[in-house]
Amino acid sequence: MELVTRVAGGPDKAAFFESGRQSVRDLHAVLSTIGRRLDSFPTILDFGCGCGRILLHLEHLADTCTVHGVDIDARAIRWASENLSWADVKVNRTEPPLDFPDATFDLVYNHSVFTHLDEEHQDLWLLELRRVTKPGGYLVLSVHGEKALSDFEVGSRGAGGDPDHVRDEVRSRGIAFIKHDGHVGGPHNDGYHSTFHAPWYVLDHWSRFFDVKAYVLQGSLGFQDFILLQRRPDGAPAPEGTRPVAQVALAPAGAAGPVALPEVAHAVSRPLHGPAPEAPGRFGPLTTLVRRTVLRAMAHYSDYQRAVDQDVQRALHSLDGALADVRRDIDQIRSAERVHGVLTLNESNVRLWSSLNQHGERLNRLEEDLFAAIDKKADKPAGTANGTDG
Repeated sequence: MELVTRVAGGPDKAAFFESGRQSVRDLHAVLSTIGRRLDSFPTILDFGCGCGRILLHLEHLADTCTVHGVDIDARAIRWASENLSWADVKVNRTEPPLDFPDATFDLVYNHSVFTHLDEEHQDLWLLELRRVTKPGGYLVLSVHGEKALSDFEVGSRGAGGDPDHVRDEVRSRGIAFIKHDGHVGGPHNDGYHSTFHAPWYVLDHWSRFFDVKAYVLQGSLGFQDFILLQRRPDGAPAPEGTRPVAQVALAPAGAAGPVALPEVAHAVSRPLHGPAPEAPGRFGPLTTLVRRTVLRAMAHYSDYQRAVDQDVQRALHSLDGALADVRRDIDQIRSAERVHGVLTLNESNVRLWSSLNQHGERLNRLEEDLFAAIDKKADKPAGTANGTDG
């Protein structure tokens, strides 16, 4: 019972068992985006397996796959070793390395490990998981995304807390690690706390270690986000300045897998700063609108005149309308509960949407500052332009 509580956060054995079964279905749903199933991988690692919440449901793989599990909880590993004969499990330390040779695994998966590590340890483990994954092999890792962050905010405010600084950090840095949280004094190690990620951070930062193949919102138990990664065939890091094109899907509550989305836009993979290269294909309506409005606003930005403010206002109004249209379309699709296939959004659009949300408040402050500066200038007597005499 204690092991169930340590892994699942509660003593309900039936819920614990069913959650493991659902996690296997979630893994199949993510792997289906590349046309694969768990049984198609000869060697599999459950990274952070606990007492075997997911491994309990993988006995059927024993004839075709070699299944391993690691965790820092020695008691959990001891129980799994005694009861899950089809899995080879062992204790690992809180920092790398793992006790495996280079390029051991065809697939590495986890649920809720990077949701509890600070950024430094995340990078250490991403490097280590790259080492033990075969070139061309895949990883499915989960993070706390928007759903988890929103739930945290509700709970924190309900307890009299102020979680705004966490939201601000996710917006500005893309990642927030809360050291003083509900895990303090709990059964886990001192480094086990709460971490939240923005999708654009994962797509940008984690692409230094792997190719990002898919980002599935609420793909893990309808709560955490799932990321499908691939070790580059030559095992090399990403060339500097490149960005991967990733699939993105929404997994609504109760759905068996990612839900099909209509195409919002098609754009080349590139950084969101610097000149845009010519790209084959077409730009979708959201991408075209954003590019035009931003370029229009920026064209006269340095003039510091009222026309700039009007352009910014129009741009913000247009962007708000575009985002509302996209959100409305997604809500309609969710309500239809269609689950056939996965149509993808690329990384540029995901980062664009996240960046718009992230910088909205900054644009509002910019607008206020511009109006204040213009009004101050308009109130000055003639001959004192730029704040100097004559």
